[in-house]
Amino acid sequence: MDGAHLAGFVAAREASAHSKIISLDKFAHIGIYLILGLLTNRSIQRLGVESRHVWLIYIALLISAGLDEWHQCLIPKRSVSVWDFAANATGLVLAFVAFRISRDRS
Repeated sequence: MDGAHLAGFVAAREASAHSKIISLDKFAHIGIYLILGLLTNRSIQRLGVESRHVWLIYIALLISAGLDEWHQCLIPKRSVSVWDFAANATGLVLAFVAFRISRDRS
């Protein structure tokens, strides 16, 4: 499946799943990636990573979240969801905000 067909397939799936944008599943995605981000924050602080490099770590986490969602098109009976990726990204953004708040308090 080439990129154009994949994009069309994803768009069609998203249109049919529009009513499921806000669901318990999305909160699970947010929660899982929030926990991942908070654990990352703890590691960043313990390892003494410079604050200016933290955004690179979060870019890598966002790429990982995208790849995690994309690889599902390779698994039978699974599908790619832009909304799942958005929920993953939301969890990471919340963790990044928590990092910035805790860093500014220190």
